[in-house]
Amino acid sequence: MSLRRDLAQRAAALIAEGLDDYHQAKLKAAKSLNVTDKQWLPDNHEIEAALREHHALFASDTQPIALQALREAACGAMQWLREFQPWLTGSVLSGTANEFSAIQLELIGIDVKRFELFLLNEDVVFEIQEHHANTNPKRINTFKPQREIGDGGYSYEITFDDAPVEITLFESHSTRQARYPRESIKHERAQFEDVVKRFDEK
Repeated sequence: MSLRRDLAQRAAALIAEGLDDYHQAKLKAAKSLNVTDKQWLPDNHEIEAALREHHALFASDTQPIALQALREAACGAMQWLREFQPWLTGSVLSGTANEFSAIQLELIGIDVKRFELFLLNEDVVFEIQEHHANTNPKRINTFKPQREIGDGGYSYEITFDDAPVEITLFESHSTRQARYPRESIKHERAQFEDVVKRFDEK
């Protein structure tokens, strides 16, 4: 087994246990093996592949159930937000989500005030908190938008049908693409009809 593959597997195990930052997972995995040369660090797609292997080996009975519940909640949340034409991305779309994962939705070109008025009309309680993009705020059951400095968007955390949902507003598709280029594991995304079709094919 190569060192790179070993690092990918250790990083995948950390993500399966609830760490949602791939970069931090790589660093923690490297530290655990006393690896200091960054050339050995796996890329995100290698970690994604290792994560699928991890689920198949250690959670074949529980991960599919958790994924199905999250996908059902994702479809419900997308219908709830249908006037904003939401996009689904991340592990729920790719199929690597488990009980520690959040549904990740994106809204493009939506005015923040309009979105927050929608939330007020839906009786969703929220507050604004400013933070940098490298912070990882703890999920809470109440609605709490997070302003992300330098990435062109606002991110919000809510609970929908008992599932954590992260909603990010981007100014434009180009802004979103700049944050998640083709090599990113979150480059892929889909809107409601494609999401339903994709889930039905599984």
